[in-house]
Amino acid sequence: MYFIVYPTLSISLSIKTMKLDQFLKWKNLVSSGGEAKIFIKSGSVKVNGVIETRRGRKLNKGDKVIFLKNELIFE
Repeated sequence: MYFIVYPTLSISLSIKTMKLDQFLKWKNLVSSGGEAKIFIKSGSVKVNGVIETRRGRKLNKGDKVIFLKNELIFE
């Protein structure tokens, strides 16, 4: 019996900012921009502990996003 071991890849992005709705899509937390818009407008997303209702809000490195009990940091 043989096992194939794949190495873990670490990918560093050179992106310095990203819009909040794009970030939710990128992290596969929503399936579309329209779905992201609905969640953001309803007040279901916090950025750095504050409810954010602007889907175009620019995230910077180190910003903490809380969405449906998921805590993510934009790095």
